[in-house]
Amino acid sequence: MLFHYAKTRRRQALKIAFNILLIPVLLFAFHHFFQDKANFSEIYDIAVKAGMAVMVVLTGIFLWFLKSKEKFEIYVTANEFYSYHPIFKEWCFSVNPKDIVEIEHHLRIDTSAMTNINVYLKDGTKVQICQNYPFSRKKLYSALEQANAEIQFPDNPNVFKHRKTEAMDQYVSNRFPLTTKVVKSALKVMPGQNVESAAGKQDKRQ
Repeated sequence: MLFHYAKTRRRQALKIAFNILLIPVLLFAFHHFFQDKANFSEIYDIAVKAGMAVMVVLTGIFLWFLKSKEKFEIYVTANEFYSYHPIFKEWCFSVNPKDIVEIEHHLRIDTSAMTNINVYLKDGTKVQICQNYPFSRKKLYSALEQANAEIQFPDNPNVFKHRKTEAMDQYVSNRFPLTTKVVKSALKVMPGQNVESAAGKQDKRQ
């Protein structure tokens, strides 16, 4: 096996247990530092009730995770790239590394920023790599490269790049009209140069 990472629900249960134990500590600190404030009794009563409600919910999740045998798992062998997520099926797949063409780190910007790791296959299909667990993408990509040296990888395993689209260009123009006019005017003054190269020249002058 070239790469392997797994995390059981029982391991996640330990983090939840820590958060459950942290709530009384936070309530004690709140009482200690703010008991002299006006309307403290009313606010503290609400805080205690909210804290107890959160503890009940977390305790239920803790017991569920403790009994669960489900786990997140991702691994790479010479002939298989496998991923399984116990909840989200879009992060479940099994493909041959030799069928992978490219791995893309995609940053989508509309009303908010979202990142996706897209894996493109020779047949035109696409699968996505889960980002919810702290496995090393550098080691994962190294393993995939061993299985298939022809895969196109991102320049940096921790950097996401945005591919500009006409819709996004229109959104930016409408959202930031003054900035867009300034940038376009600057590009007209410096034909044949992009913003990055112009900035590089400015740095050299300094």
